[in-house]
Amino acid sequence: MSLFYSRFSLRVYITCMFATLIILLGGVLIYAQHRHNSAFVLANSEHRLDSLASRLSQQLEQSLHNINTGLTLMRANDVTLATSEQTPARWWPLLHPLLDANPGVTAFYVGEPDGRTLAFSMIRDPQTRAAFTAPTGADLMMEIIAPDSTARRFYFDRHYRLVDEVEFYAESFDSRTRPWFAPTLTQPDLHITPPYYFHFSQVPGITLSLGDASRQRVWAADLLLSDLDAQLKQALPQAHTLLLQAPAFQVLASSLPESASADLMPAFDELEGFGILSTQPDLASWKVELNGDVWLGQQIPLTLDTGSKSSLDLRLSTLIPYRKLMAQALGFGRSQAWLTLLIVVLSLPVVIMASRAITRPLRQMAEDMKGIQEFDFDGLKERHYFYRELDAQARAITLMHRTLAGFIQELHRLSQSDDFNSMLQRLSQGIQHLSGGQRCLVYRATQQDKTHCLELLDKAQQHRIPLPDKVEPDELSMLILQALKGRGLHFEPPWLLYDRFGKLNGAIVLGLRYGTASLSAGKRRFITHYSEFANLALEDMALFEQQQQMTESMIRVIASAIDAKSPYTSGHCQRVPELTLMLARAAHHSEHGDYADFRLSEQEWEALYLASWLHDCGKVVTPEHVIDKATKLETIYNRLHEIRMRFEVLKRDADILYWQEIANGGNENLLARQREQQHRQLDDDFAFIAHLNQGGETVSEAQLERLNHIAERRWLRTLDNTLGLSWEELQRRGDSESLPAWEPLLADKPWHRLPYPAKERIDHDNPWGITLKQPELKLDLGERYNLAIARGTLTPEERYTINAHMVHTLIMLSELHYPEHLSEVPMLAAGHHERMDGQGYPRSLKAGDLPLQARMMALADVFEALTAADRPYKKAKSLSETLTIMAAMVKKQHLDPGLFRFFVEQELYLQYGTRFLAPEQLDSVNKQRILELMS
Repeated sequence: MSLFYSRFSLRVYITCMFATLIILLGGVLIYAQHRHNSAFVLANSEHRLDSLASRLSQQLEQSLHNINTGLTLMRANDVTLATSEQTPARWWPLLHPLLDANPGVTAFYVGEPDGRTLAFSMIRDPQTRAAFTAPTGADLMMEIIAPDSTARRFYFDRHYRLVDEVEFYAESFDSRTRPWFAPTLTQPDLHITPPYYFHFSQVPGITLSLGDASRQRVWAADLLLSDLDAQLKQALPQAHTLLLQAPAFQVLASSLPESASADLMPAFDELEGFGILSTQPDLASWKVELNGDVWLGQQIPLTLDTGSKSSLDLRLSTLIPYRKLMAQALGFGRSQAWLTLLIVVLSLPVVIMASRAITRPLRQMAEDMKGIQEFDFDGLKERHYFYRELDAQARAITLMHRTLAGFIQELHRLSQSDDFNSMLQRLSQGIQHLSGGQRCLVYRATQQDKTHCLELLDKAQQHRIPLPDKVEPDELSMLILQALKGRGLHFEPPWLLYDRFGKLNGAIVLGLRYGTASLSAGKRRFITHYSEFANLALEDMALFEQQQQMTESMIRVIASAIDAKSPYTSGHCQRVPELTLMLARAAHHSEHGDYADFRLSEQEWEALYLASWLHDCGKVVTPEHVIDKATKLETIYNRLHEIRMRFEVLKRDADILYWQEIANGGNENLLARQREQQHRQLDDDFAFIAHLNQGGETVSEAQLERLNHIAERRWLRTLDNTLGLSWEELQRRGDSESLPAWEPLLADKPWHRLPYPAKERIDHDNPWGITLKQPELKLDLGERYNLAIARGTLTPEERYTINAHMVHTLIMLSELHYPEHLSEVPMLAAGHHERMDGQGYPRSLKAGDLPLQARMMALADVFEALTAADRPYKKAKSLSETLTIMAAMVKKQHLDPGLFRFFVEQELYLQYGTRFLAPEQLDSVNKQRILELMS
């Protein structure tokens, strides 16, 4: 009973004591505040108006001073149109800081004696960018405006590099007619115009200008006043506040709702309550009745030191409802009374809360444990209590919370890692964080030249620990600690990582500061479990690298097989990737010029590597007899031998006819001369056919006529030409002819024409976007048709077959399923025969549709083909000859001009030549002459 009484008495005592004190204190405060409230409110209103006036004065004075300094610098440095037309970026280092330091300035400009204007401005926001149609990357803008003439606009980035240049039509704008031009020339210092609407933007502002009367030139800057509206609204939200310019009382800024738009400033004579200023412009305060309410008016002049003979007579005028002004005092008193009452009411539970004080820590710890049980780690706070036992328990709960929260956070970060190195780095940081260590080292087991070692996974520092062939875990731990001795840290025994087959994957070593206690058994067990993620990452890394190496090996095998397929292109598929990657690396590391921003990610490097090695994989399906066709009649073999036998038959026929006529009593001398003439004619005709077969010269009309005349000669066949054939060839030839049969010496048979099978046809609406026109026939083996080839040894069908290796490359690579970062491999690999003007193949893509990597491969392919020494149909070109030919190809829009210029200027041709070309090909190159040839 006494315990209950004691508790009750203390609670009543505390409640009464605090209630009495708060009531007395609140009464005194309410009385004092009520007595002085009216004077305070009025003084506060005046003070706020004075502060606003002072702030506006300082802002305008600072802006005018900064602009005056900028204009003085422009005049001193002679910033004129004449010095800017030749080098548009010349004045940006001077003017860019001036524009940056004066956000209210829309532009710095120069008015020339002939009425032209040179303007400098910044693109500060998306609205300005859209208004001036500025390109992406443009931050600065320069305009040259001439009266009644097309204006020019230059866009620059923040590094003053020219981004774009355009011409546009502007309204007639003559600087000599502007309100700031003529008055400025009549005074030696800064001139300030009255506020007016700017010509192009039609927003209000003032213009500050400096002139040079001797040269009739003016330097000026436009200053916006629209940002003052927001300050007026924010400073006195209940009042109607105006910034006026006397003596005309033009409105410069207003807090009225209708002045939200800077270009719709209200007229002074339309504003109620301010009309008294028209007759009494220097009135400091007044009262006016509006809509039945009394309003208090105040006016304060703005002190503004412009530093020039020009001046601005500015006034800050305000109207505020008198009732609302006084209502603040009454409201303040009421709020004090309610606050006092609220404090009294809230003080009553103090005694009850004191009785519960001892149970609050236990209740809080129970809630914290419940949060941990539900894996909610967001609401726990670090708690401290007066009682030692409770404080120790709270620290233990906090440590448990941080450990589990850190573990889950690290798991989340690991799941977001996009590569193994990043994942292992996060694992290292997680172990270091969770254990409180100074450094966590992750080693990976590797093998180099049959030597096993542990390699530190750290890009900034390399460290290898050689390992014996067979070593026990304890010995391995000692070996690792011995290798790390003397590195300024105390290292814990390492965690050894083994895969599922018992093979060593790596090791994790944790370094602590000297003097720090070793990890507890619990923390070591925790890190042991946590390090299993590193074990999985190391194992997956090894598997991924093995898979990647296998893929690269298969690609190299394919490329080698393509080169081995034809002895005339041996090494092409291996040299083109070398030159392509060489060019890409040079552009990637370029810090100046067109490719300063060109950078390839690791995924893009992998895509380029695969594409360059597979760029000619379509040649796998190109017949060797087409790739290696050295003569016109060559297929699997040179069919000239068949024609030679026919000539031999005709010569034997001439001999037989000779002896037959002798037997019939003919004139032996006459017959001998005839036989000799026939032999000579046949020998000469065959020599002509053999020469024509070589394809070294362009075939003339006379040669075609002779070819047709020889082809019409007949020979007698007595054997069935369908015997011993395959079923496919027999089906193509059809039934045999009756024997004996007279045949032309050179035949174009129907079965010489091989059409495309339906499955090999490529329609115009094919899914790959291939535009390379496919001929009607797959192959035309006609003897007369092939010998009539105008130039070279290939028929149009065979030339398409050669070019179609790009078609097959695109189709073959498009059928593969790629990871997302390798999705452009088909485009890159199949794009190196495209031209910049869209006349290439297989898809007629223009330069803008081709990635830069594909254009690099096109250049590398041409350079390698011209310098290769293993082609039967041409001699290997020297460096100067090759670059001359390529310059002509650039001029014809075959190759990328910028890339070729970079290739020549960086002398990449010489780097390639020293590795792959014969010494006699490495002649001197006149780079300037080569670059002139391409333009």
